[in-house]
Amino acid sequence: MRQKVSWLRKLAVKAAIKRREDSQEFAGVRLRKLPGDCFAMLKLLHICKPQVLVEMGSQYGGSALMFASWAEHLGLEQIISVDIADLPRPQHPLITFVVGDSSLPETVAKVFSLAGKRRGSLVLDSNHHAPHVRKELALYQELISPGQALIVEDTLVDVLHFKKFAQEGGPLRALEEFLQEHPEFVRAEGIEPYVTTNFFGYLVRR
Repeated sequence: MRQKVSWLRKLAVKAAIKRREDSQEFAGVRLRKLPGDCFAMLKLLHICKPQVLVEMGSQYGGSALMFASWAEHLGLEQIISVDIADLPRPQHPLITFVVGDSSLPETVAKVFSLAGKRRGSLVLDSNHHAPHVRKELALYQELISPGQALIVEDTLVDVLHFKKFAQEGGPLRALEEFLQEHPEFVRAEGIEPYVTTNFFGYLVRR
């Protein structure tokens, strides 16, 4: 069952978004994440030490570049970043950008082929509507090895009740449904920052 988020914490997150603190750059590349969430992701991935990180939602490639820049400390061999839009993105020897709909069979097959049997973590940050997140969780959860991370971003759309997601719900609704059938995924302790867009979105597979 979802834990309650205090009104004070919600207010802090709303203030951060209003100040556009989620509109950042990393090495000159646009990155749409709160600084606290960037640190939380790196902290969790450092604990999990994945060989391959699969990211759904590249946008401009800023987060993939951030992960690649920390690869030596995280134990990463490759970042596979998927996005439906073909945008200019940074080049890096550890990053493979895949252009395509993450829910289509050909995209799924390509990602699994690239990942192989390596120890993998997964970040979901593409289409945030619950039906799409539900598909991604079902299609890609096998990529997540025991002891590895599942990070579901922008669950704030559910917590803060964004009107755009009122009917279908957002990532948190899909995640809660998924967790009912997959108790092997548990919240990562000591990771989620107070000011976050990813409420309840930092998990580890037991």
